[in-house]
Amino acid sequence: MKRVGCFISIILFSCFAYGQNDELEKLKHDLALTKDSITIMKLMNKIGFLIHLKSADSSFYYGVKAKRIAEKYHDSKGAADALTNMAIGLTLKGLYNQSLNYYSKAYHVYAQIPDTGEMAQMLMNSAITYSFTSDSNRTKEFARRALFTAQKLKGDSILGTLYTNYVELGGINADSANFYLDKAQQIALRFHDDRSLLFIMQERAQLLLARKNYQSAFVQIHQSLMIAEKHKWDYHEMEALNIYGSYFLAINKPDSALQCYQQIYRMSNASGYVYWKVDVLKSLLLVYQFEHNLGKQAETNKLLVDALEKENDDKNSFLGDYIKYNDDLDKLDKLSIVNALNHKKQIWFVLASVIGAITTIALLWVYLKTRRHGRELNKLNEKITIQNQTLKNNDEFKSRLLSMLAHDFRAPLGQTLGMISLLRDDELDKEVQLRSFDSIENDLQDILVTFDNILQWIKKQLAGYVFMPEKLELYELIEQSAGMFKQAMEKKEIVFQNMVNIGLVINSDREIVQFINRNLIHNAVKYSPQKGIITVKIEKKQNELIVSVGNEGKGMSQEQLGNLFRFKKKESIERGAGMALTLSYELITLLKGRIWAESEPGKGATFYYSLPM
Repeated sequence: MKRVGCFISIILFSCFAYGQNDELEKLKHDLALTKDSITIMKLMNKIGFLIHLKSADSSFYYGVKAKRIAEKYHDSKGAADALTNMAIGLTLKGLYNQSLNYYSKAYHVYAQIPDTGEMAQMLMNSAITYSFTSDSNRTKEFARRALFTAQKLKGDSILGTLYTNYVELGGINADSANFYLDKAQQIALRFHDDRSLLFIMQERAQLLLARKNYQSAFVQIHQSLMIAEKHKWDYHEMEALNIYGSYFLAINKPDSALQCYQQIYRMSNASGYVYWKVDVLKSLLLVYQFEHNLGKQAETNKLLVDALEKENDDKNSFLGDYIKYNDDLDKLDKLSIVNALNHKKQIWFVLASVIGAITTIALLWVYLKTRRHGRELNKLNEKITIQNQTLKNNDEFKSRLLSMLAHDFRAPLGQTLGMISLLRDDELDKEVQLRSFDSIENDLQDILVTFDNILQWIKKQLAGYVFMPEKLELYELIEQSAGMFKQAMEKKEIVFQNMVNIGLVINSDREIVQFINRNLIHNAVKYSPQKGIITVKIEKKQNELIVSVGNEGKGMSQEQLGNLFRFKKKESIERGAGMALTLSYELITLLKGRIWAESEPGKGATFYYSLPM
């Protein structure tokens, strides 16, 4: 994630970036004192860019505010700069499709001005964003279009920046990379551009390390670090230290690499760069593993989990909600403009009412039309109020989701790491190793199922759930869901009995019904004994259809049954099951159905869910 900041700060530096923390504070101070709308818009665009490494949400927020001012005063350049800041925020949030949309809009605005340099930058930003989606074809296409467009700039400093980014994107051989870096260096020297020179040196160092030319790589890293320290560019200093760490690891000096990573960690804490903090903790963990320092490994693992949770907290407010909110505000502005125009018409007809009955009738028509727009305005305000409440509810849900993630992934991953560490012991016999591999395989399978549960739920929440009923043959649905666990059932010699009537059709949402079927069957397989029997039955009762999935496992107590569909960190249910059942409960309510379980210790368990007829 840290490469996003490096890419974008380099590619847009020619626009308006002068420094980092000091410049940001000065701009905020100027913004508080400024009254002129155009100046406020320009300051917001500058702040929105400079703050993107610390807060993607703030970058997007300033972009939205600046865009509204630019559109009000028909400032095309300001609007395009604001769109770029919004795209940066979306990229940092991982919303790549939306960010590509805003880069495209900014490109077309720059093309109308026209501004060739900014057009080339938008193309390169798009190439960089496509690289995060692993779309190599699009990455190459947009990078080449950016270079082709930039050729018209000839000696412009932007061209050198684009050359360097072209190398960073990869996909070219070492000779071509050196060719473009040489051209970029000539331009940077001509314009005395220390930031571009620093970036070029770091790119050269990466290429030299890849070719194991460690001495030359050391020179490039050291020079880039001196430039970063001279200008107090914290972010680029951390990048140089990171490459230093790679260099020391390559020459088998883990202690020196450790010092570099520890310095990055201190700087990331002081500067608030969450992306760096996560990456450098991963690097520190690798060094401690190399040194077999178990104490430091455990300590770093805890810091890494805390950093990941902090990163998740920063991303908790999904920008997709802000996009919808911004679109609704745009609609509100348009209605306000229409309302203002109609009000002027009303005043005009009032003043002209003296000319007769025709003017009076016209005035009445305008009045009624104004009332209609007023009602539409009130409806839109009510809609925004509802959306604000939805945002609040989403925040509560996401907080619960983060708690579930921490429970369902931290423990199994920690156990898996522990098993892998044991397997490094050459003294273990073959049978123990095979059992360990089986255990790791089962754990990872559970983690994958849990991960699929989370993806399905988040997909529903982001899209905004809409009930999409279709005719479904329940027997086939059960067979499809059971097929996913065929190998697990064969391994435990489980007999699966699908007693649902063939041809029985229900009218419901396929995704939700299959989600619940998969989780209940997976749960039954997990808790069934060797050579156990799993039975799926159907029952029609009053106005609902009841599906049951029974197993012959060890059963549950009444206390466990009471906590099944209320996920808690300390409950004794095996990992993944608590969250899966909680999500199943959430989903079945969308279908106006219900879910429950019946069990006694030592007598297995049966899970039920119902659907309205």
